[in-house]
Amino acid sequence: MAFGLISCRINVGEHLLKPFAGVKVIDLSTVIAAASAARILADQGAEVIKVESLGGDLHRVQGPILGVPATHDENPVFDLENANKKFIALDLKRPEGQRIIRTLLKDANVLITNYREDALKRLGLTYEDLSSEFPGLVYGHINAYGEKGKEAQKPGYDIIAYFGRTGMGLDTGTSESYPLVNLGGMGDHPTGIALAQGVSAALYRQLKSGQGDKVSVSLYHTGIWTSATMQAAVQVGHRYPQPYKQPVLLPVMGHPYKTLDGEWVIFMLFDFDRYWKPLCESLDRQDLIEDSRFNSRVSNKQNQSAMVEILAPLIASRPLKDWAEKWHQADIPFEHLRHMDDVAHDEQALVNDFLRPITYPSGNTFYLPTPPIQFRKEGKPDYTPSAAVGAHTREQLIKHGYTEEEVVALENSKVIHSAE
Repeated sequence: MAFGLISCRINVGEHLLKPFAGVKVIDLSTVIAAASAARILADQGAEVIKVESLGGDLHRVQGPILGVPATHDENPVFDLENANKKFIALDLKRPEGQRIIRTLLKDANVLITNYREDALKRLGLTYEDLSSEFPGLVYGHINAYGEKGKEAQKPGYDIIAYFGRTGMGLDTGTSESYPLVNLGGMGDHPTGIALAQGVSAALYRQLKSGQGDKVSVSLYHTGIWTSATMQAAVQVGHRYPQPYKQPVLLPVMGHPYKTLDGEWVIFMLFDFDRYWKPLCESLDRQDLIEDSRFNSRVSNKQNQSAMVEILAPLIASRPLKDWAEKWHQADIPFEHLRHMDDVAHDEQALVNDFLRPITYPSGNTFYLPTPPIQFRKEGKPDYTPSAAVGAHTREQLIKHGYTEEEVVALENSKVIHSAE
């Protein structure tokens, strides 16, 4: 296979190849965002070789913080981003380690990394270092704050750059509460999806032209894009966080209300003119249908505090079950606010393969989220859990032309680590 060209073609016979069958990805990533992009490509058929330091990705040991096992045979938190990959361990600070990764890149289509630019320069692995040697390489890079400006080299994680810098941490609660306590990884995965899309587009162009490119995705930029609607609104005078009685949108668009049995519900009358009358009827408040204070988007917003004062005690007068029956019958878009520990038992998520039950050698079963992309003809993607640090080092080096003696010498000199 010539470097930089995807050699496979879709098989139109009995068996359909996965979209990225024949694509080889070198995954030089740590933690979540970039690793999740490589996981998506792996699920879609790419051969993904994850290159770790001799000590392994720090994400391998994060599970116990959350009370989750983190062993070679059972590491669910690490598997989320690293299932369906192969694992080699190199010391990239050594010239021999740098030669090995260049050997791996000779027939690769993609390199994915989240190393900071200064570190990449020291290792000779920047896009500029590699693009002349490997002109067909698609180089996917995730950074915290962008490639330009005085903060380009600033370290960052999703909780800092995605939530903290964009305003989501301060502005998504209410003014009566503390800043939002961000949950780990919730900005990383959207950023990983963005990188996977950009890499996919670059691979399509690579297929046609043979030319590679650098695809750059930022945690901060993705956070700005995620909150884009409110980023526009604040530029014309809207300020957040607001008190509970002053909803972000409308009192009938995503504002939470507590039911008699202590559950929380939201309904979404985005198509206000269609749903206003059915909502009022479901609440047994037909008098509100023609009430000019509330019966249009504009008036509902202008009188939002009065609307909340009507709706809050009204919804609190009945249990969730009663409201759910009424709103289902009226086809009103609504949802019961759930806790995360409800999701693993959610039939809707399980029947759609949004969660995959994975049973480890210990006998423990975890319902692990799958990447949110599905193909009708391909069916469910494979799910091979991650392996130990360096589990495939020997296999991959032999495959790429190293002799057994050379592999042993590299291991003895601590350039590589092999768990085989």
